[in-house]
Amino acid sequence: MNAWWSTSVALNRALGGQQSEPLYSRVYRQPPSLWRSVFMAAMDRAFKERAHCENIHTRWRDMSGV
Repeated sequence: MNAWWSTSVALNRALGGQQSEPLYSRVYRQPPSLWRSVFMAAMDRAFKERAHCENIHTRWRDMSGV
């Protein structure tokens, strides 16, 4: 993947997440909450992509076979 993907995976590992899962995917899987909504909206803006975290989660799930 690209540098953003690698950085997201590294951040997730540092926070005790799965070895190959990007942080964006991990956040997407969390139950609805204010912090989750704020994070997801910020990532949509930062990456100029609607549903960025959901798209990353789908891509990761398809790649990893989870």
